[in-house]
Amino acid sequence: MSVDPSVQHSRDYFKQLTSHVLRDKPLAGHTSSSSEVITISINNCGTRLVTSRTDKSLRIWKCLAERIVDPIIIEDAHSRAVESISWDPNSEYSFATVGRDENIKIWRGATGKLENVIKTTSTHLKLIRYSLDGELLIAVDRESNVLCFAVNQNYKVVHEFKVPDHVYDLQWFNYGHEFFIMALHDGSLPIYKVTDTADNSIGVQGGGGGSVDIKLKTVLTGHRSSATSIAISPRGRHFAVGASEGVVSKWSTESMVNCGVISDVDEVISSLNINRDGSYVAVSFDKDSNSIIYDIESGESVFEIPNSASGSMTFSSICWFPTKSVFAYSSDFGTTVSWVKKGDRGRRDKDERPVRSVAPRRK
Repeated sequence: MSVDPSVQHSRDYFKQLTSHVLRDKPLAGHTSSSSEVITISINNCGTRLVTSRTDKSLRIWKCLAERIVDPIIIEDAHSRAVESISWDPNSEYSFATVGRDENIKIWRGATGKLENVIKTTSTHLKLIRYSLDGELLIAVDRESNVLCFAVNQNYKVVHEFKVPDHVYDLQWFNYGHEFFIMALHDGSLPIYKVTDTADNSIGVQGGGGGSVDIKLKTVLTGHRSSATSIAISPRGRHFAVGASEGVVSKWSTESMVNCGVISDVDEVISSLNINRDGSYVAVSFDKDSNSIIYDIESGESVFEIPNSASGSMTFSSICWFPTKSVFAYSSDFGTTVSWVKKGDRGRRDKDERPVRSVAPRRK
């Protein structure tokens, strides 16, 4: 059976990549394998990479053209481990975190300095998401309470509501702060519309009266089990949804109609991430299988990421760079972070591994 030329081209591209392990020292009282990576996040211009670990630390890395170096370690970033990170799209260095406590913390990515602490009425915040224009920040807690903050009003709460089901994920669409979508336990995908209600002053620095109204716009259905992850294409044409029945669905943002399904996964999906031009979606699983990259248009598998299975405490994490089609991912069962780039023709250093040599799966 002949292979689509574009799919073969993608497979050839990923075979050229080489893997590099980011080496850093474990915290006192830990070994290199006693803490695991929870999530990886990269800023919009690809110059800083942040990882959170189960030891409650954050590590901020500087991304150069050919290297990722100089980790800044923040110990005890929250009272519990950081579960969600979101970069301010209007800043190269500012990012927000939550960690199963009542606080939202804003950090300076260049120095690791804590810039702001927003104390909320919730006690178990687990999701944090800046809108695409950086004017709003949404946080979700374990009880599915949704808090919306106006960033330029010193993170004043401008709206809050409760969702009647468990929220696995939330993502903003590429329309400033007009729409966002949730992934719920029952498999449904509610889409909410945000309307400024006070003289459009949400985005005004120091504005005192700005508020928003958030209303349910529509609900997408089709998944028969929990929708666990959403990935919006950076170019805004489509989005993908992963579910626990082992299916990835593709949707048009223009029509909000399902326009494709990747159905050969057959494992519980823990996370999705779409690359910069919307060509590929990286799919991770909550058990022992390596993550897989699929071609969005054809739904064909183009690459299995070696040594990328989940850890004993955490799911695997993958994050594409926003400026190039390479990515960083949790490796060695979650105990290290690796990143890939095109292989050098010359001699590889000792921390570099050919990506195409697939590591055995854990039994």
